[in-house]
Amino acid sequence: MDIANLWEQLNDALDYAPNFQNKSIAGVDEETILQIESKLGIRLPEDTRDAIKIHNGREHIDYGLYYRLATTDLLPITKWRPYEKEDEDSVTLFFECLSKGKNKCMDKNIYDDARDHLAAYNNITENIRKQSNDRTTITDDDLMNNEAFSTLPCELLIIGEGMDDYTEQYLLSIRSGRIYMAIHNLPEWGLIGTFGDWIQMGIKNAIKEKRRIMKQHENI
Repeated sequence: MDIANLWEQLNDALDYAPNFQNKSIAGVDEETILQIESKLGIRLPEDTRDAIKIHNGREHIDYGLYYRLATTDLLPITKWRPYEKEDEDSVTLFFECLSKGKNKCMDKNIYDDARDHLAAYNNITENIRKQSNDRTTITDDDLMNNEAFSTLPCELLIIGEGMDDYTEQYLLSIRSGRIYMAIHNLPEWGLIGTFGDWIQMGIKNAIKEKRRIMKQHENI
């Protein structure tokens, strides 16, 4: 999949909303990528590296957009951060949902993409149950103060943000390169696909939602 061509197609589809294009946003150099990877202790998937070398992300626009556009929702690489160390309530809820097994609010692939942290979460749960018959749930402090959980390398990386009203975040799997949309107010963690799939989703929405995007573009 030609990422450069997909970026160009998305910008062309948004020719009626120039402020939502990313033509003027330069890519990230290899040195910066290596610095971020070293800081986080990870290696970014190759298609992600290719995509951000063409266009880096941008600061969050207003209160976020609805249209799943990579040109507007992708954050600058310097703003990327591990999901496992994000807002404690969201992370605890995420692993609580994961630990229940098959769940309608979870894409099936995310179990594998978060498997190391999930295993640590399940160990914490088991230990708490052994220590206390009264407790059946894990608190935020249980997670964040557990060394085995908190020192694991990042498995899911926050690389973008959608609508603030729904606390939407784009999560990149370091293991597989899959991108998920986390909608915490539902809650729901759905699969978008590869980075190229995300851009293609934006192309389709830019065409389908042209009238609404134009209106929001004018308002912003």
